[in-house]
Amino acid sequence: MASNLSKMAYDEILKKIVAGEYRQGQLLTEDKLCKELNMSRTPVREALRVLESEGVIKKVNRSYTVIYVTAKEVEFLYEVRIPLEITASGLAAERATEQDIQEMERVLRDVEGETFKENPDPAKLAELNGYFHDILARASGNPFLQSYLREVRLKLRIVRVTLFTSFDRRLDELREHKEIFNAVKARDSSRAREVMSEHERNVLEYLRNRVFPILLQRS
Repeated sequence: MASNLSKMAYDEILKKIVAGEYRQGQLLTEDKLCKELNMSRTPVREALRVLESEGVIKKVNRSYTVIYVTAKEVEFLYEVRIPLEITASGLAAERATEQDIQEMERVLRDVEGETFKENPDPAKLAELNGYFHDILARASGNPFLQSYLREVRLKLRIVRVTLFTSFDRRLDELREHKEIFNAVKARDSSRAREVMSEHERNVLEYLRNRVFPILLQRS
């Protein structure tokens, strides 16, 4: 992102969307956001551009509107995501370079540091954990697999941020990602596939129980 102010604007807008302060279909104008965030147009405009590229908002004439995926759409996306993530983890266990392993380990340290802060940032945790999955997909050695998974994760952006507002799920995510990493590091393809499958199904079950009711309220 172009500047620290742009990042601040991005974080604040995303936080309000996740909290439901900006609701599905609500129009967001630069004037309104500049006033609410007490910022100039440049950082707000850059933040909106990034949020649009992530599929969180879409442009309508000269304004933007908030997008939410429905519970049914999330189910469809996970029908695609789960087998792809399982395949990626198995291939990563076979093909990951030492640099891939070191990078995954570094990201998990960052995740752990953020997880145990007094006030963890859900957006940052979603970004870090998404990066872990991206490294894993890259380590599979299959660029198409990496591209498809990145596209699915992008469509699930708001859902993934909402996931990390829960203390219990933050801890589970860290534990499960460490299990996946250990299997990949041990070059145990079968185990990597098994723990990834368990992880993704745990996430989906959590979404069904805790996040889908929120999505239904916003639809």
